[in-house]
Amino acid sequence: MTQIFTDIFRNVDKNAPSIGGGCTAMAVIRIGTTLFLANTGDSTQFIAIYHPPSKLVEEKSNHNKRYIQNMTRPSSEQLNLQGRISIHHQNKLHKANFPDEKSRIENLGGRIHIPPKHPMGSRVIVRSTTHHEDVGLAMSRSIGDAEWTEVGVIADPDVQIVNLEEFWIANNISTKDSKMFVVLGSDGLFDARRVEFVAKHLAYGFFESDGDIAEQMLTVGKKLVNMASPIKVKFYRDDISFVAKVVEL
Repeated sequence: MTQIFTDIFRNVDKNAPSIGGGCTAMAVIRIGTTLFLANTGDSTQFIAIYHPPSKLVEEKSNHNKRYIQNMTRPSSEQLNLQGRISIHHQNKLHKANFPDEKSRIENLGGRIHIPPKHPMGSRVIVRSTTHHEDVGLAMSRSIGDAEWTEVGVIADPDVQIVNLEEFWIANNISTKDSKMFVVLGSDGLFDARRVEFVAKHLAYGFFESDGDIAEQMLTVGKKLVNMASPIKVKFYRDDISFVAKVVEL
């Protein structure tokens, strides 16, 4: 599967339009009891386990419902998830400041700018024939950024392989009545909000809200977009997209 993912990502990269910007790419495939998670770029994917409380407290549930439905910002209210979340198999972001990525790019003549105070804001610099100036790419791997390919920005994904039966046993999921879900999201979400913040909101929608699950998750999704967006509309907002899915054994 790792080679299949690599071939697909490379093929999409090879056939991407030659003009315009590229993108990150993520995919999750389940075959039997094995989960494959593939990632290229600086988007984020992870597995989360929701550990339920002994019982839900009505007062806290009412507070959380008001909080999720309130789109007014700024607000001092916070989500008070009654269960507990643990994060597993979070992917590594492909940034040019990491030694293996940096070495590959520099060996092919690429230039890298690494801000001393913010190394995760590193850029791969090329002289763009489209823009006729130096342009920095925020990722060391991507799909469709043709001008960066020659200097080592590749489409090859990292692939994590998770045996769900082993994962279930290792984390006592069945015996503790826990739940598992997988999340994929763009940097527009995770540059603004921590993984735990996102996971708690999604867990609330999946496991602690009441009513129609589709409607609840839509409201939670709107809340996350709202909380990841700048308060003032004049400020830049990156694209925000994410997918979440409960996984059963």
